Amino acid sequence: MANVRWTVPAVVLDVHDGDTMRVRADLGWWVQIETLVRIDGINADELSTAKGKAARAFALTLVQPGDSVTLVSKKLLGSLEKYGRVLADIALADGRDYAQTMLAAGQAAAWDGSGKKPTT
Repeated sequence: MANVRWTVPAVVLDVHDGDTMRVRADLGWWVQIETLVRIDGINADELSTAKGKAARAFALTLVQPGDSVTLVSKKLLGSLEKYGRVLADIALADGRDYAQTMLAAGQAAAWDGSGKKPTT
């Protein structure tokens, strides 16, 4: 089960910063969970910096609270990374990959989660 992914519809509740958002994921059978999602593959600067504020502002041009997205978790939903977030990809309503869009805009740096966090 090493490469199993769970793909579920979700609604964005809040965009915390460029690489974290809170969603309500629909697991089916009338089961939903609210969870923080750490976007896999990227690192955005912290909100305490001007670049971090810019990354969040750009993120809000891509997705707003109330928008539908597709969440592709890297582990079983409910399995959390070290800061208590689900590690996942997010596909925007128009099909674009959120992380790739942030990278292309220069609002995040590629990061696999190992080593020192890169900055933009």
